[in-house]
Amino acid sequence: MDWSTFPREKTDCKLCGSNSFSLLSTQMTWPVVRCGNCGFVYLAERPSEDELAGMYSKSYYEDGDVGYRGYVSIFEKYHDTFMRIFLRRHRDLIKRASGRRLLEVGCAYGFLLDFLRSKDWEVTGIEISPISSAYARDQLHLNVHTGSVESMNLPAESFDVILLLDVLEHLHRPFDTLRHIRSLLAPGGILVVQCPWELFHWEKVAEARLKWMKPGTVKPDAVPAHLYFFQPSSLEGILRKAGFKIIGRQSGNYGAIRRLVDPPRIGKGSTIEKILRYVYFRMGLQRLLYLIARLTGFGNGIIRYAVPSEKCSDI
Repeated sequence: MDWSTFPREKTDCKLCGSNSFSLLSTQMTWPVVRCGNCGFVYLAERPSEDELAGMYSKSYYEDGDVGYRGYVSIFEKYHDTFMRIFLRRHRDLIKRASGRRLLEVGCAYGFLLDFLRSKDWEVTGIEISPISSAYARDQLHLNVHTGSVESMNLPAESFDVILLLDVLEHLHRPFDTLRHIRSLLAPGGILVVQCPWELFHWEKVAEARLKWMKPGTVKPDAVPAHLYFFQPSSLEGILRKAGFKIIGRQSGNYGAIRRLVDPPRIGKGSTIEKILRYVYFRMGLQRLLYLIARLTGFGNGIIRYAVPSEKCSDI
């Protein structure tokens, strides 16, 4: 798919509403900017919301230029690794959840839901992509709806856990979605949000420095599917503005699957870059730093547990 010709619309900062920004980089004609008022990083021009069904088509899950390359085949090939990731998620949830009724917003092909169902969760899914949601229904026999959470006629206060994993950065109207999620949470229910920490994570800053670039100017993931590039403070700011209170923080690391599918290339770049890549990837430095980062809250995956607060900001 030629993403540069995809229909687009302009937008202001979703966190503070300012239209003042500085340009960090341009990726495939899409401007990645930093808000001049609050520092939130986002696409100043983004794909038109009316075209989302076309955006999350077969190209997104198969081509690999913006989304994934062979989504289902990768899952099948690295099934055991996915199961370890899913088991960790299940264990984290049962420590915090007050019940087993679970909704995943943006469930893709439903692989996590299928796993959680096997662990006695009562699962429901919502997915904007007609292709992946149909697979979840037809192949895995899951209760998955096609569309947005706002368009689904789900009973109020009917879920103990709602998952929003690697989804918030894709949403044109994040506050509409989060407001609706508030209404679906049962008393004592929790929202689990996971987003990548991009551009200003320590690893990305180091990459920029190594390439003699300014922090924040390296290529982020999945432009133009990712509309926002969160840091912990901006993710929590969005959640608080939407009327949620943070009750738990976790730090994770992306890359377990990616390193299997596309191992890091050691022999590219300058001589010093090759040496540093060898030390970082082959001698175990990355693994050590990822362990330290996860334990200290600086992993490249931001995970927040939240509940509705008594006060909800005007949105």
